[in-house]
Amino acid sequence: MNILARAGFTALLVAASAATAAAQSAAPSPSPSPSATPLAEIGRVVTTSDRVAEPIGRTSRPTFVVDRTRIDNYGARTVGDALVDVPGTNLFSYGTFGAQMNYGLRGTTNSSDTLVLIDGVPLTSASAGAVDLGTLPTLGITRIEVVESGGSTLYGTNATGGVINLITGAPAQPYARVSAGSFGDRDVAVGTGLGGFTASIERHVANGEFAYPAFRYSQTEAYAAGTRDNADAEQTAVRLGYDGSLTSAWHVHADAGADAYHLGVPGSLVFGLSTLARQNQNRGNADLTVEHRGSRDTLGITLSGAMQNLAFNDPNQGGESDTDDRRVGVSVKDVRAWHGGDLVAGLDLSRESALLTFTDGTPPLVAAQAQSAAYAQLGADLAPTTRLTFGVRGEHDAPLGSVVVPSVGAITSFGAARLSANYGTTFRVPTLDDLYFPGFSNPSLKPERVRNEDATLAFPSVAGGLSLGWFARHGTNLIAFDANFVPQNVGHSAVEGLQITAATRPFNHVRVGASLTDLYRAVNLDTGARLDFTPNTRATVALDRAFDGGRIAFGARALVVGRSYPATAGQSAFPDAYSTTDAYLRYRLAPATIVTARVRNLGDDRYVPIHGYPAPGRSYVVELSTR
Repeated sequence: MNILARAGFTALLVAASAATAAAQSAAPSPSPSPSATPLAEIGRVVTTSDRVAEPIGRTSRPTFVVDRTRIDNYGARTVGDALVDVPGTNLFSYGTFGAQMNYGLRGTTNSSDTLVLIDGVPLTSASAGAVDLGTLPTLGITRIEVVESGGSTLYGTNATGGVINLITGAPAQPYARVSAGSFGDRDVAVGTGLGGFTASIERHVANGEFAYPAFRYSQTEAYAAGTRDNADAEQTAVRLGYDGSLTSAWHVHADAGADAYHLGVPGSLVFGLSTLARQNQNRGNADLTVEHRGSRDTLGITLSGAMQNLAFNDPNQGGESDTDDRRVGVSVKDVRAWHGGDLVAGLDLSRESALLTFTDGTPPLVAAQAQSAAYAQLGADLAPTTRLTFGVRGEHDAPLGSVVVPSVGAITSFGAARLSANYGTTFRVPTLDDLYFPGFSNPSLKPERVRNEDATLAFPSVAGGLSLGWFARHGTNLIAFDANFVPQNVGHSAVEGLQITAATRPFNHVRVGASLTDLYRAVNLDTGARLDFTPNTRATVALDRAFDGGRIAFGARALVVGRSYPATAGQSAFPDAYSTTDAYLRYRLAPATIVTARVRNLGDDRYVPIHGYPAPGRSYVVELSTR
C-alpha cells in the first residue's frame, strides 16, 4: 500500500474508532472506579514510565495499564493471558496452559527485547534474557503497567521494545476462587491481607489435551488431524508481601514469590511429537525496598534476588538437561522535585549466572555476566502545558563492554489535544544462551543498538478518548534466529508503525474500546526480508459492563491478528492470521460471592500461531469467587 493510500486508510480508521470506541486517555484526570475498567492510558498514577510515581498524563512515554478487575473479569491466570488486548503487544503461544509464550512490543521480534519487571526489579532469567509469560502467574498482582517506548535510559539492557512491570500489593479483602473448565482445567486460589502483610497461594492443573484438524502450509507441507497429548501442566504458586511505614519518613516494601511447574512437552509436529518429554521448573524472586520520604525528595535502596531451575527430560533424546539461573541486584534511587523541575537519578548493580548441563557429553557450562550502571533523567516544566525530559545512562556489561544511551521526551497540550514524543537510543547485550548454548549459540554476537522514536496525538475529550500514535525503531546488529535457530546479527533493520486507540464514555455502565496497530514496515534492510514474528496488523475491540452496584457484569473482546512473515525468504511456513473472541458473564450472588461463566475462542478458530504448534479450539470455564 503506498503512503497516500495508507494515510487515507488510517484517517478512515481513526474516524471509525472515534465513532465506535476504545481506550486511551491523555491528560491527568480522576482515577476511575475499580469496577469501570477501560484498557488504556488510564488517568491514574503509574510508576514505570519515568521510574517514579506520577500521573499518567505527565509522562511522554505511551503507557497502558491492566488492573486487577480486568484480570479477574477475563480469568487471566498468567501474565500472558492478561496482556491479550493491550495495544501493540505480540503474543505467540505454543499451546494451552503451561505452554511457552513468546512476546514483544510494537514489532520487537525477540522476547529478550522487552524487559519484564516485578515492582521495578528485573525478573528475566540470566540464560535466556526473558521470562515465560505463558507460565508466569498473576497471583498477588494488583496491576500490570506496559510502557511501549524504548526504556534503556532508565532500565538498561533488554528494554529495546519497552517494559512490562508487574505491581504487587494487598487485596482489598480476603478472597477465594475455585474454577473448572475445558482441557481438564481446574484452579483454586486464596489470599488475604492484614496490617500491610499479604499472602496468596494458588494451585492450577490441566491435562491440556485437545484434538486439532488437518492443516496445510504449502503444497509439500501438510499435516493430518490428530490429538495433542503429553501437554498436561500443574502449578503451585505462593506470594508473600509487606507494604507499610515504619515512621512518618521511612517506608518499606517487601515481596517474595515462588512457583513450581511440572508439565509435559509434546514438541512440534514438524520434528515429531514426543509422548515422554517432561519439564520441571522452579522459580523464585524476592525484593526489599527501603525509602526515606521527605517533602521534596525520596531516597531509596532496593535489594533483589531471583532464581530459576529448569529440568528437561526426554528419554528419546538422551535423558535430562538442566538450566540453573541466579540473579542478584542492588539499586539506589534518588527522586528530587522543585518548582518547575524534577530529577530521577540512581545506580543499578547486578550479577547474573547460569549453570547448564547436557546429555550429549558436552561438559557442564558455567557462565556469568555483570552489569553496573548510573542513570539520570531531568524533567523541566517550561509552561503549565509543556514539559521536557532529558535522560542518560552509562552501563558496563562485563565482559561485553560499555555503552552510553541518551533520551529526550516532550509533552505539550493545546486546546483539547495533547502531543507527546520521545527519541532515544536503546541496546541489548547477547544473553548467555545466545553466546554459549551448544549448537544454538554464536560467540561472535555483538550487542544490539537501536534508535527509537515515537509520537502520540491524543484527544481525551473526544468520546471517551482518542489517540493516534506513530513509532519507529531503526537498529544495527539486531539479534535474530536463522533457520537453524542459531542467533545471528542482522546488520540493519527498520520497524515502523501506526497505533490508534479510542473509547466511548460509559453508557448504562457499558464501555466500548478498540485499538489498531498497523506494523506497515518490519524489514531486514540487508536482505529486504520481513522480520519474523511481526504481524502486519493487530486489532482489538472490547465491550465491558461493570457491576457498579448491580448484580450483573459482562464483557467480550475480539482480537484480530494479521499475517506474520518468516525470517528467511526460503521458509515456506507462515504463522497464521487469525481472529478470536473471549467473553464472560458474572453474577453477584451475595456481596462477596460471584459466579462466572467464560468462553475463550468463541468462534473456534483453529489457527497455527507458531509453525508446528496448533492452537486449541473453543474452551469453557465456570468459576465461583469472592471478587
